[in-house]
Amino acid sequence: MPLKIELKPHESIIIGESLITNDGERTRFYIEGNVPILREKFILREKDANTPSKRVYFVVQQLYLSRGAKELQDLYLTYVRDLQNAAPSLIPYIAPVNEKILKGDYYGAIKVAEKLMEKEDELFGETLKMAQV
Repeated sequence: MPLKIELKPHESIIIGESLITNDGERTRFYIEGNVPILREKFILREKDANTPSKRVYFVVQQLYLSRGAKELQDLYLTYVRDLQNAAPSLIPYIAPVNEKILKGDYYGAIKVAEKLMEKEDELFGETLKMAQV
């Protein structure tokens, strides 16, 4: 059974390795096959990966889209180690991401990495914003 996708005007979606942006009208289409798909609300662009947790999320997103490329796994481990050293209080939020990655559930890892970003913002939001200025 095909996956039905509806895009709002100017909404984007990643299908496989392609970023697709809708024009000015609502669109519906159907996808058949086994390819990674990421709706706009889950897409983090590289330029916006400007905090430790966002860098982890971005790499997890890339792991999902590339289906677990080895070089990205190494980068993921580096970012996670850096984050754990910088903010040990986030370890309980990193652990579920690691579990999903180990199981090969990259889409699930995206969902729990989202919670990691939220917690980072809750704990360090103002500090991180001031450091970026």
